[in-house]
Amino acid sequence: MTRQTANHIEIEDGALKAIANETRLRVVECLGAAVEDGRYGTCRFSELMDEVGLTDSGQMTYHLNKLREQGYVERTDDGYQLTLRGLRIYQFVRSGVFEQGPTLGPFEIDLVHHKCGNPLSIYYEEQRLYGMCETCDELIGVNPVQPSAFDPTDPESLEEAYRQRFWMDNFAMTQGFCPYCGGDVRSTIDYRPTAAVPEDAQGEDPAITFTCHICNWFINTTIEFPGYLHPAVVSFCYDHGLDIRAHNPLNVPLEVPQYVVQSEDPWRVAVTYAYEGDTITLTFDEELTVHDVTSETDVESPSGA
Repeated sequence: MTRQTANHIEIEDGALKAIANETRLRVVECLGAAVEDGRYGTCRFSELMDEVGLTDSGQMTYHLNKLREQGYVERTDDGYQLTLRGLRIYQFVRSGVFEQGPTLGPFEIDLVHHKCGNPLSIYYEEQRLYGMCETCDELIGVNPVQPSAFDPTDPESLEEAYRQRFWMDNFAMTQGFCPYCGGDVRSTIDYRPTAAVPEDAQGEDPAITFTCHICNWFINTTIEFPGYLHPAVVSFCYDHGLDIRAHNPLNVPLEVPQYVVQSEDPWRVAVTYAYEGDTITLTFDEELTVHDVTSETDVESPSGA
C-alpha cells in the first residue's frame, strides 16, 4: 500500500510567525473554546478584546489580520471563527504537546508479567508512557501519550489512555497511514535490535518497523503484533468472547506459541495465535499482506520458537 509522498508540503515562515505570538495564540484558544454542539463557534470583535485582555482596537485588528492572512481565522456575519486550519492549531495547543508534561509513577497496575508472575508497572515521562516489570527490570512497551489524554491524579486514566493510544496508533500504521501527520507508512521486517524486543531475544527474532515517509515517525514492534488487528484474528477472538482492543497491550490474552520464518528474501512469516487450545495461523509478507490463514481446534500448544 503506497501513496504519493507530499513533496509539495513546505514550512511557511509567515504561517509560523502568525502563531508565534501570545496574543494571537489566545485568540485561537478563545475561538476554539467557542466551538460547541457540532458547530464552529464565533466571537464578536469586542468579545475577543475582552478575552485576550486588549484595550486598543487597533492592536486587536492587527492581530486578527495576521491570523486571517494565514488562513487561521475568517470573518463571518456573526463575528470571527476558526477555519479548519486554525482549528488544527487549537487542537495542537490543547493536546499539551507544547508543554513539558508531568513525570508520573511508577504505578503498579492490575496485570502480571507472564515471565515472573509479578505485577507490572507503568510510568510517564517526557510525554511517553512506559510499561515495565520492575522485578525483572524489563521494559515491556512504550508509546507516546499526550498530556490531554489522561488525568494526572488518576493512574487508571493513564493506563486507559495508553491502551487506547497503542491500539489506535498500531491499527493506523498497519493500514499504511500515519496517525500523526497522515503520511504514507511502510513496513520492514528484519533481525534487528529494538526496544520492543526483550534483550535476550535481540537480533534473534524478526521484528517489524513501521516508518512514516513524511514525518519519519516510526514504531518498532514484535513480529506478532500486527496480526492481532487482522480481521481473521479479530474474528477468532470474537468467537472466543474476546475483544483484543479492550485489553492492555502489556498483557494480551492470546498466546503466541510459535512463529516460522518461511523465507527471508522475500520475507514470509507464519505466526500462530492460540486461545484455550484453539489456534489460528497467519502467513504474511513484509508489507503485511496475508497469504494464508489456517485454523485448528482443541490442539495442544506447541513449544515456543
